[in-house]
Amino acid sequence: IAYIKCNQTSPSLWNQTRNLMRSFFSPTSTFAQTQLWAGILLLMATPLSFAELTVSYVTVTPQAAFSTNRVYAGTSKAARRSELGFKRGGEVAAVTVDLGDTIAAGQLLAKLDTRAMTSDLRRAKSEEVLAAANRRSASAQTELAANTERRVRALRANGNVSQQAFDEAYLQYQASRAQLAVAEASLGRAQATVEAMEVALSEAEIRAPFGGVIQARHVDEGSQIGPGAPALSLVETSKREAHIGIPESAVTSLNIGDTYNISWQNVTANAQLRSLLPEVNPNTRTVTAVFTFTGQNIPLGAVVELPLRQRVSSDGFWVPIEALTAMNRGLWGLFIIDAENTVQRRLVEIVHNEGDRAFVRGLLSTSDRVVATGTQRIVAGQRVIPVAADLAISAR
Repeated sequence: IAYIKCNQTSPSLWNQTRNLMRSFFSPTSTFAQTQLWAGILLLMATPLSFAELTVSYVTVTPQAAFSTNRVYAGTSKAARRSELGFKRGGEVAAVTVDLGDTIAAGQLLAKLDTRAMTSDLRRAKSEEVLAAANRRSASAQTELAANTERRVRALRANGNVSQQAFDEAYLQYQASRAQLAVAEASLGRAQATVEAMEVALSEAEIRAPFGGVIQARHVDEGSQIGPGAPALSLVETSKREAHIGIPESAVTSLNIGDTYNISWQNVTANAQLRSLLPEVNPNTRTVTAVFTFTGQNIPLGAVVELPLRQRVSSDGFWVPIEALTAMNRGLWGLFIIDAENTVQRRLVEIVHNEGDRAFVRGLLSTSDRVVATGTQRIVAGQRVIPVAADLAISAR
């Protein structure tokens, strides 16, 4: 009975049983030995002796894509940064700030020697006063000439004055009006000169266009500086930006106005996507995404990272990472359980892995039962007792 049952259930066990029977039922064996081994063979023939190994499995389903976490790097920058200088050259009289100083908008930072310009301004104001006095005089003379011309015109209408007297009064009035126009022009020119000198004096000072921190100082008192040369570098710290290069394929997953997490070392900050620059960087083939954040826990110039959940189109299957077995030449394999509960090996390629699962493609079919754990205990061709594992591999 054992001989027949071994032949039906397992060819390898059949061979072992046959050899045992030949050795123990040889002519030299005693009757007791024969009876003992016959009992052992009968015991081996019981159902418990042929109970296969119990293994857990997962049923795989095909996927058209997978989602993965990608991390993209960039740098943090000041939202505003200015190289401050004087519009006019000259000698630096005072620098009121130093490196690292926090300053407010409108604060005086540095100024030039303005003694000569101050003197010119006083002279311009004096000329303005003189021009104003000339205008008042011309205005009075014009008013007098207008009254005279009006009275002479009335007398001429009654025939009490000659035409000559009327002409003289009329032309005197016209001349007074011209002198008034000249005086007004002189006053305007004097006022413009004063305004120009005041602008020149204001340009001899550097005031902060916005609040921030002094990043660099290039001049000291007594230095000669030319027009437009940088004297101080100011960076805004209250509002910061992160410029991160995003591949063209991942740009569609970003939405302007949404909030994302950017990180630096162990520090994380909430950042809002402000804009996506229209041009692709020709060197990196990435689009620059500009994020704004207000936290000051990430220093300027630091390398920051942006994690994104990205969907990748690719056919394959999710399987437990423990189900994979290494094979020769860098290949990977899986054990599947066929309809007869026999273990079969399938070659696969790992496309992506994360945590306790991997996305693979290869010789797998829909609803294949993949051995989830304990692959080191089984071999191809072995019969097993399959038990469904309580694992959710695909639905995440």
